[in-house]
Amino acid sequence: MRPPLVLAVVLAGCAAAPATVDLKALLERREMCDHFRGEIPDPPDEVRMREVIAQIDAFCPGSDAQLAQMKRRYRDDPGVTKRLAQFEERIER
Repeated sequence: MRPPLVLAVVLAGCAAAPATVDLKALLERREMCDHFRGEIPDPPDEVRMREVIAQIDAFCPGSDAQLAQMKRRYRDDPGVTKRLAQFEERIER
């Protein structure tokens, strides 16, 4: 009876991996997005502004929708819910 139990545990672990990868990717992406949103130069520096805008354009688009999706997916997980709550819900225009 042990082999089926081991197989079930392995398969359960495999089923959970993509969601974990998606969540990790969102967390990293949104953290980078927020970082660069805070890097707008003051006083204005044209070169730095282009660099910052390029990074914002790389990390931020679509993150509002992905954040909302992850909040729905993990609504029953208090740890993940708390982590996702750290991000503003709407940063995209």
